[in-house]
Amino acid sequence: MCIASLPFTHLAKIADTRRVSLLMPPTAMPPPAIPRLKDVAEAANVSLSAASRILRGDRERFGEDTCNRVVEAARKLGWRRNLLVNGMQTGRTNTIGVMIPPYDSFWIGVLAGIHSTLANADFLPITVWVGDPQAFPSLEGDEDRGVAQISRLLDRRVDGLILWPPFGLAYNSHYRELIERRVPVAVIDHEVSEQRVADSIETDEEQGATSAAKHLLELGHRRIACLSTAETRWQPWAVRRRENFQSVVQSHKDTDFRHWNVGADPDEAIEIAKAMLTEWKPTAVFSVTDHEATSVYAAAAALGLSIPDDLSVLGFSDLDFARRLTPPLSTIRQRPAEIGQQAADLILARLAGRQTSEEPVTKRVGTDLIIRDSTARPRT
Repeated sequence: MCIASLPFTHLAKIADTRRVSLLMPPTAMPPPAIPRLKDVAEAANVSLSAASRILRGDRERFGEDTCNRVVEAARKLGWRRNLLVNGMQTGRTNTIGVMIPPYDSFWIGVLAGIHSTLANADFLPITVWVGDPQAFPSLEGDEDRGVAQISRLLDRRVDGLILWPPFGLAYNSHYRELIERRVPVAVIDHEVSEQRVADSIETDEEQGATSAAKHLLELGHRRIACLSTAETRWQPWAVRRRENFQSVVQSHKDTDFRHWNVGADPDEAIEIAKAMLTEWKPTAVFSVTDHEATSVYAAAAALGLSIPDDLSVLGFSDLDFARRLTPPLSTIRQRPAEIGQQAADLILARLAGRQTSEEPVTKRVGTDLIIRDSTARPRT
């Protein structure tokens, strides 16, 4: 019988059958079995405990051939260590919570130092922050959101925490609980060891500010201004930097020093810098960070002042844009990667029991004076 002679109802059934067969997915293949440690042990012809020890790196008690068989079997089978199981067995997750936003090249360098040090020790950083890094000043009072973030990290059983200054301040009241839980905490650029709550890693502000002051004094400047970021509670580094610079300048005879604060608004900062240059007319300006130095550059340009002929400008940090300014900015170079490495090292030392003191410690990292074209002798 040809298909054309079939009744309409039969044709409809055939069409429905073909339509369903086209819409149905092909038979799903079962997911590949995840290789177990037991499979590796059987493939290498060793005991389960031997395979476990060898794959954890404990190979001293086994022969080279045995170790090679186990490693090769694991490679062929695609076996990977189950860190969830390992965490339940050891109480460690090999993760460190890092609460530092990639705000500028300094903090990016700090993060790079943390990451490389933890990676070399087979630890994984879990990096979180609050809000938009470009909205830096708004983080100061965002304590509730900060506490929520640290709670998320603790819920994931991180082995330690590395924090930047606003979070160090926000969690001051929470550290006691962390200490009782033996969770090591390190804060960068915020002194908290005096409160006996956490380890601190910071720039040696006295060394850096002293180098800055001596450089300008040795050039012959005696009328020196300082433009500082808002000295908030979570920016004690800015206070120490300015106070140390001021102390060295004022210790020399025949010097005149004045200090201006600027807020977060860049336009307002430029106006304050313009007022400083027109009303007081310093021969040199020390900016507590390179960010403030850009405000001085803009103010000088608006007033028709030449750097360094009419005005020397010295920054602090050596951020990535400092050498691209016109003229390139003389500055105090911080060592962010080293700061990050030392922070990670402190956490790892606490976890491994190498840092046995119960008292929190403070480590200070040195600075370097970088002389470029923005500083020169004052006009006589």
